[in-house]
Amino acid sequence: MSRRTIYAIIFALLFVSLSVNFAGAQAADTIQLAQNPDFFAITLKKDIPVAERIMKELLPYKDSKTTGELMIMAAKKLLGTPYVAGTLEEGEQEDVRVYLSKTDCIIFVETCMNMALTVKQYGKDADFEKLCQMVRQSRYRGGLVRCYSDRIHYTTEWIRQGEARGILNDITVAAGGQEYDHPIFFMTKNYKKYKHLKDAEVEAKDCCSEPGSTETCTMNQATKDYYAIAKAEKELNSKPYTYIPQEKIKACEKNIRSGDIIGYMSTTNGLDIAHVVMAYWRKDGKLGFIHASMGKMKVVVDEKTIDEYANSSKGINGIKVIRVK
Repeated sequence: MSRRTIYAIIFALLFVSLSVNFAGAQAADTIQLAQNPDFFAITLKKDIPVAERIMKELLPYKDSKTTGELMIMAAKKLLGTPYVAGTLEEGEQEDVRVYLSKTDCIIFVETCMNMALTVKQYGKDADFEKLCQMVRQSRYRGGLVRCYSDRIHYTTEWIRQGEARGILNDITVAAGGQEYDHPIFFMTKNYKKYKHLKDAEVEAKDCCSEPGSTETCTMNQATKDYYAIAKAEKELNSKPYTYIPQEKIKACEKNIRSGDIIGYMSTTNGLDIAHVVMAYWRKDGKLGFIHASMGKMKVVVDEKTIDEYANSSKGINGIKVIRVK
């Protein structure tokens, strides 16, 4: 039996039907998942066997390796994957999009994390559908996928929701960090730069946040999304931020493990994190990182160390350290 025939059989068993939804993808690439007929995920069909192959290769190490170590294994199997910005902005409606053949920095880290977590939780039953459900839970506020503002846009919120779910641990302070005064407001201040927010009527009364107004609010969707994001920013700013300043990274790196998620802190007013990578202790004993590099336009093991990268970038002034449980 040929490999193509095997993939065809696997695909038929896993998925009931193809959706005719053309938003953001061809119909053949919009998948209705078998176990939940109300849940859709947009992907490329060629990405499905790639994800399942990687999870199968992680399976023998499910109990002997940490989640972070499994993430590094997954990351190495994706080296060379093209960097493509804006993949989550495709289409006019919000959908769960899971790609293995194209990525950006946060999607790369999130995908490796969720493949590792899927294997940890489901073992031999890990498959593409369960991976998509993991992505939905990590990428969307409360796991709900209804509109643009349901997606978590700030990495700080992504981290805090992960902590609330019990899958992440922000170890920045424990690793040697400190509080950081840097309020978040970039998206609402620059809403015209976002295609889903540019038509927001920001002077309109925020009627949708009033009790019982869900059905009667007449604001357009862009305005509703604008105020939902403004609310998220306010909640983020109600708690202190933490970081390890760039001049302290070298002294603190002994507390960082391979597979820890590193958030490079942005110096841009209102923006929290500029870049997301995975820490990786190299064979030369230096603390490097694996990431989807916009400069190299692909997933690479960077030639710089975490410390060198932070101290050579004008838009970065420190890091956050997140450990996946």
